[in-house]
Amino acid sequence: MSVGYATWFDLLDSIAYCPVSNIPINCLSIGEVFGGNHIYQPWNIIGHFIPTLFMFFLKPLRIEYFIVVFLLSTLVMDSPIWGVERLLRGNLLWTENHIPTTSIIEWIKYYYNPFGFYGVWDHDWLFPNFPSAAAIFWSIVGRLAIVISIICLEKRYRK
Repeated sequence: MSVGYATWFDLLDSIAYCPVSNIPINCLSIGEVFGGNHIYQPWNIIGHFIPTLFMFFLKPLRIEYFIVVFLLSTLVMDSPIWGVERLLRGNLLWTENHIPTTSIIEWIKYYYNPFGFYGVWDHDWLFPNFPSAAAIFWSIVGRLAIVISIICLEKRYRK
């Protein structure tokens, strides 16, 4: 459920409004269309709780399941799937100094650089240079580690 939701939300998040049809330059991201990141990003984060609502169908209710489902959803959303979906829609990605590119490899090297303390978006969110490439990379690693740890602990306790 989490993976499906996040992939679908990635698809929505990859939509861009381009003033000149079929020319992906000077386009507005979906966040800009809906009022800018200060409005869009909190709703983006809250949306990852939607898959957790399906946990109410499981008995007994377990907080660990809610955490895993939420983290998996955000993990998939922040993965390179978003970049692939942007390219499939005919939108551009970017590299250093926000130079447009259609190379998924160049974009991944820039966007997920574990030592990149530069902002990866064309405008800041929360504070200057956030999110940075390093923040995105290490947050993905951290979320994955938490998910794997919870799953392993669950398996251990079920035996």
